[in-house]
Amino acid sequence: MKVNKIFKMAVVSLGAVVALSGCIRETFPKESTITAEQLLGGQLEVMAESLLKGIPSGMLSPVSGWEHTDFGYHSVGCYNDHAAKIIATTGWMTGLPAGYNRFYAAQYGWGYAPNSSLASHVWYNYYPQIKSCNDIIELCTPEEQLSEYVGIAKTYRALFYLDLARMFEPLYAEAPNNPGYEAGVIEAQALTVPIVDETLDEDTAKNNPRATREEIFNFIFADLADAEVRLADFVSKSPTNPTLAVVYGLYARAYLWLGGFSDGLSGELPEGNEAYAKAAEYARKAIDTFGGAIMSEYEWTNPTTAFNSMASSWMWALVQSTDTIINNLYQFAAHMSPEASYGYAPLSSPSLNGKHYDRLSNTDFRKKVVKGPNTTFEEFAPYTLIKDEAEFEAFGPYTNFKFRPNQGERVDYMVAGASTLPLMRCEEMYFIEMEAVTHCQGDDAGWALLTQFMANRDSNYICPTMDIVDEIIFQKGIEFWGEGLIMYDMKRLDMPIDTAWDGTNFDESSRFKTNGRLAWWTYCIPQGETQINLGIQVNNPNPTQAWDPVLPK
Repeated sequence: MKVNKIFKMAVVSLGAVVALSGCIRETFPKESTITAEQLLGGQLEVMAESLLKGIPSGMLSPVSGWEHTDFGYHSVGCYNDHAAKIIATTGWMTGLPAGYNRFYAAQYGWGYAPNSSLASHVWYNYYPQIKSCNDIIELCTPEEQLSEYVGIAKTYRALFYLDLARMFEPLYAEAPNNPGYEAGVIEAQALTVPIVDETLDEDTAKNNPRATREEIFNFIFADLADAEVRLADFVSKSPTNPTLAVVYGLYARAYLWLGGFSDGLSGELPEGNEAYAKAAEYARKAIDTFGGAIMSEYEWTNPTTAFNSMASSWMWALVQSTDTIINNLYQFAAHMSPEASYGYAPLSSPSLNGKHYDRLSNTDFRKKVVKGPNTTFEEFAPYTLIKDEAEFEAFGPYTNFKFRPNQGERVDYMVAGASTLPLMRCEEMYFIEMEAVTHCQGDDAGWALLTQFMANRDSNYICPTMDIVDEIIFQKGIEFWGEGLIMYDMKRLDMPIDTAWDGTNFDESSRFKTNGRLAWWTYCIPQGETQINLGIQVNNPNPTQAWDPVLPK
């Protein structure tokens, strides 16, 4: 590689800024500045390391500051979990305004149009990070000693495109308030998002069409295949750097999604049970390669460290530091940690769906960190940082204390918000395996795997006599509440939602009852992108307010 090319790339990459919705933010941390002397001296690894740090840093950064939910990658997951109705917010049940839940758009199905800030928020939480991956791949591919950097970047890129493919491919959904919705889905059938890689030039980017499902999954699998080779012997020193087990985990996620199709549109790609069999195979590879750890009751319920610090089963994570915290509200803990006294969570009371709480066994230790309707302060005291009974009673029923403020700090938002958040846990692989095996081998085989796993959560667990896949998805929703995974499964399986039962803990504007998936589980490509990229000829239909909420009786 010529020195002048390296130097040019350093200027473009490390000095780059991204303008999004009128807000300018640096793509990489200031401390990653590389001098011309270093580059001319051939210190490519220093530059590669700096670029690599920019990916998790960017994933923890706001896009535009449009809303206090704009705190990076995990904010998209929170929107998706609210849309999937596994998260309710029950502050309204204590007399507080429902609007303290800043993810209300996902609860209500509001503001999903192409010209909305939410559409831009989702889109630009991904493509700037893809740009960072591309920069690393372009810089490091010719250098054999930097092969592992390419493998890491391609693993991240596969993560990003897999998320985008699942969020932006439109699947049929009822939309009573939008008669043209079905026709819009048909028009955009099997289309995902444009692929931007390290070879794409600016002119081509301006006329870059949406990739088909086949095209984008072939691209994802090519990245994973290359990463598998490059990371075969890689030992990570940081939770932000993916390993071979993570590569297998992403394979498992991808094949699980493809298992939901039988339309023949993908040609070369496996679908249906063929894809489910591959999902089970790669989930088992991920489990065996990682070592199979499952979080213990102590790790799950510890008031100081639970879900803010690396745990035994975490395969991949983002580490929030004081350097990436803007203020007390642009952070995960402010919205999802009820004990973080400075944020929205004490006011919104992020909670389990009440039906899920009732369905969950009383002997399941995950229920210990949920304030039930009849839970006393004395019962809950071992599982909370709260010392005052009146403060505890002020939380709405079903509030889930799963995510703790960092170090048990409740007041200092710089400390409390500096949490480590999971990107992949080994438990997910067990759930992928058990569901995929159920599809391929039948209920008995899936029942055996589910029962085996649930012994780690409830020593008295008995699998109910019901649809095994439904029970698997229910337990997976409890397991990964707040981690942004379950909407993909519900969308793939065309699962209905019901938040309008008598005594519901969902506020009036978020009470729906459907026969299948919700329309707003598919996002629109933002208008700002379609105006620049003329290759996007067809957008997804606008799902905003596709349903009216069910009126109280």
